[in-house]
Amino acid sequence: MMLFIKILVIVYILAVNCYAFSLMSIQKNQANNINNKRKITDGKILLSGTLGGALGVYISTFILKYRRDSLFIMVLMPILFAINLFIVISAFTSGFWLR
Repeated sequence: MMLFIKILVIVYILAVNCYAFSLMSIQKNQANNINNKRKITDGKILLSGTLGGALGVYISTFILKYRRDSLFIMVLMPILFAINLFIVISAFTSGFWLR
């Protein structure tokens, strides 16, 4: 049962990071297209980073070469990544799943 939960958490983290990366990619494409009225807001990016996709957002800024001058992403996303990593590691090491 413990192995199943670990695999489930790893799959969740990977899925959220892929979603966050695709959000940044879509936002970059929408920034180039002026006629598009539906835009991805920074709130969605912040929410995906908070839910575990901070590393995906941070890596996408360098791969896509988009929003590297944004203080919001360059400072907040590494902090959120450290918090996410701390929560996952502390949950696994404390036996939190077994109680």
